[in-house]
Amino acid sequence: MGYIETVTGRVEEENIGHCQPHEHVYITQTPALLTNPELRLNNLAASIKELQMYKKAGGNTLVDANPLATGRDALALKSASEVSGVQVIACTGYHIPIFYREDHWIWSTPEEELEELFVRELTEGMFLGGCYGWPSYQTDIRAGLVKAMLTNEGVSGRTEVLLKAAGRAAAKTGTSLMLHTEYGKGALEAIQLLKEQGLKENRILICHVDRQVEELSIHEEIAASGVFMEYDTITLFEFHDNESEIRMLRHMIDKGYLDQILISTDPTADRLKNYEGRCGMDYILTTFIPALKKQGFTDQEIIQITQENPKKALCR
Repeated sequence: MGYIETVTGRVEEENIGHCQPHEHVYITQTPALLTNPELRLNNLAASIKELQMYKKAGGNTLVDANPLATGRDALALKSASEVSGVQVIACTGYHIPIFYREDHWIWSTPEEELEELFVRELTEGMFLGGCYGWPSYQTDIRAGLVKAMLTNEGVSGRTEVLLKAAGRAAAKTGTSLMLHTEYGKGALEAIQLLKEQGLKENRILICHVDRQVEELSIHEEIAASGVFMEYDTITLFEFHDNESEIRMLRHMIDKGYLDQILISTDPTADRLKNYEGRCGMDYILTTFIPALKKQGFTDQEIIQITQENPKKALCR
């Protein structure tokens, strides 16, 4: 029996319930907040209310997708989880460049030291801070997932170093890795590199491919490798409407990929109701799933996507 590592401790996999594997609960300290107002999720009371709304709608578990040194606060996430009753899985690893200054240690630390740091966060506990200097205060709250990213340049230079460190940390600890991509670009090369670090395909979650839902052969090509397709741009209407996303989901299910599909919202402040945004973290439960049912998706298909697949993707 596998388990899910949450900020309040281990949870047996059958207790995961409805799970959205790419959300953002609370972000603090990072320099990105200075120039990106949509990332200012730094009101803990508002974040807790958002989680309570998600819980009331039927949400049980989610992943907070900000890793070490990008504004993640392990103590705040634990408090938010305890108050709201939502099981929160936190991330170690690294993120996109906007979260770091040019002289940040993420760009210069040797690969082996990064790997060791990520492993410690998964097995001992997450560090606080790290946005401006090397993290020094370690909690006993363990991360349950590794976050990594690709830019438009794909697997090259420093990104290759970071991806190797993240991949080996995940492989050593039996943990999954979520990979930020730009529309899926470079995903196949990254999957191969991660496999070379000992990480199996079914331990990899590919993010953001549904930022485009017109050229579906790209989706099929990535899914054919055996990874999880984390479709996490629901409520990002600048990329697509619900009807287009639903057509894409139906296509991928009909192609045989039902067991590899995950859905989430990857929200920013302008899309969380308790930050005066337009949709809310409960949008999938209150609006999107009813839309799926109207389009003929069965209850079993929806349970597979929102409960069974997250269980397989996130358990250790």
